Amino acid sequence: MTIKTCICCKLEKSISEYHKDSGKKDGYHTTCKSCSCSRERKRYLNGKIKDKDLKLRRKYGISHNDYLEILEAQNGRCAICSTDVPGGKGAFHVDHCHNSGKIRGLLCHRCNVGLGHFQDKESLLLKAALYLSNYSDHTTSSD
Repeated sequence: MTIKTCICCKLEKSISEYHKDSGKKDGYHTTCKSCSCSRERKRYLNGKIKDKDLKLRRKYGISHNDYLEILEAQNGRCAICSTDVPGGKGAFHVDHCHNSGKIRGLLCHRCNVGLGHFQDKESLLLKAALYLSNYSDHTTSSD
């Protein structure tokens, strides 16, 4: 059994713990499979954060760190319903005024879609609230 030392973790491991690489003198990578996977995972996650940062900057003028600060200020919860489950694709939505572009907060998928269906019109939301209060059973409350 051939043994090789990983240049990353410095552990001696069986050659079967290395990916094949015809470009290397011995025919195997210099890092073990475990270290290679860890490095690729970190690279992938860093790329996802950079992609999210770029999208947030282009669309809303904020960085990923700004997004995290807003989320922390909201205690990791939706600004409307206070759920800690974002729903949708797994991240809270950046709610903003479509006229001014000003960011109002972060919303869960359901609250964001709800505001969208009411076209961000306060008058419609107030009418909906009045409608609900006129027809709701006042003996129970889910709030």
